[in-house]
Amino acid sequence: MRIRKEHPEDYNAILRLTYEAFLTLDYPGRKRMDEHYLISLLRGSNFVIPELCFVMEMEGEILGHILYTKSEIIKDDGTKIQTITFGPLSVLPKYHKQGIGAALVRHSLEKAKDLGYGAVLITGVPDYYPKLGFKRAKEYSLILPDSSSPDEFMAYELQPGYLHNGGVFGGLAPEYNRAENDETGFAAFHKWFMSEYYPHALILRPFYDNDIVLFERWLETDHVKPWYDHPQDWLHELKNRHGKFSFITHLIAEMEGVPIGFCQYYDMFCGQDHEDWLNIPALGVIFSIDYLIGEPAYLHKGLGQKMIALMLGMLRDKGAQTVVVRPDADNVKSNRALEANSFVWNGTDYILKL
Repeated sequence: MRIRKEHPEDYNAILRLTYEAFLTLDYPGRKRMDEHYLISLLRGSNFVIPELCFVMEMEGEILGHILYTKSEIIKDDGTKIQTITFGPLSVLPKYHKQGIGAALVRHSLEKAKDLGYGAVLITGVPDYYPKLGFKRAKEYSLILPDSSSPDEFMAYELQPGYLHNGGVFGGLAPEYNRAENDETGFAAFHKWFMSEYYPHALILRPFYDNDIVLFERWLETDHVKPWYDHPQDWLHELKNRHGKFSFITHLIAEMEGVPIGFCQYYDMFCGQDHEDWLNIPALGVIFSIDYLIGEPAYLHKGLGQKMIALMLGMLRDKGAQTVVVRPDADNVKSNRALEANSFVWNGTDYILKL
């Protein structure tokens, strides 16, 4: 592995790397995954600092990427001091936990110091970056424009005392705000991106806050409504997916950037607190799944069968031993999709031994 400066010809690889790096990231309040959109918006921006954009490469493959932009601190007297910010910081999932992200951060901090920059400010994982020397921004009396200073807001002084007397963090590239709030632009870009880089591929991604309205609409469609007697219970579960239903992995299925369906899997040991038909003795052994195709245009194309297959791959990776499903007996098409994935009917449930 080696770290080198980003080159213009790396753009396509970095765009795809960023998408894959953040594909499974989920946390409370996440509206959608827009990091790859941000990379596209920042291309050629005057806020980007090319001297501090690096990739980690191995045998011609780009494994990780870090990008820096200009920012500033506004003091109480209105004066401004220049700072810098990095993000996204991306690492291919198959190379996670190998120190690639940390190496990119440390390397770029050294280069930033050599170039004379005074401080780096970021918002990121509050349990990770302190290991690399970052401190809570509140320790420097720094605040965000909304006057808050959460643990996710952190700072690294490249020059001792540079952040003395604190101030308000600002001066970010406008592309950050656009990536987060431009729903129309994001939808068009994401559809193009998925068609270009993942043509005809069915992708499972986390369920985000923006998907609530979509799922609510799907529950009212003629082909879904007969099988979901209590839609409000499903919506309650999804709205509390980071709370008491966090044991369930909720997913959205996409085809070329278009959300077409919903699926989920969960450990039945945890689920028995919520369903009276379960009696599971141990954690991490027996799982169950649910799924639906929400968009009518994507019915009768075998996609339900593919969604099940993708979930089974995830469960194999988790070490699950058995999958049990109890669908409605009259839901013939759903049952056929299970049978196509080697589930066996035992008179009560469909069972698959992994």
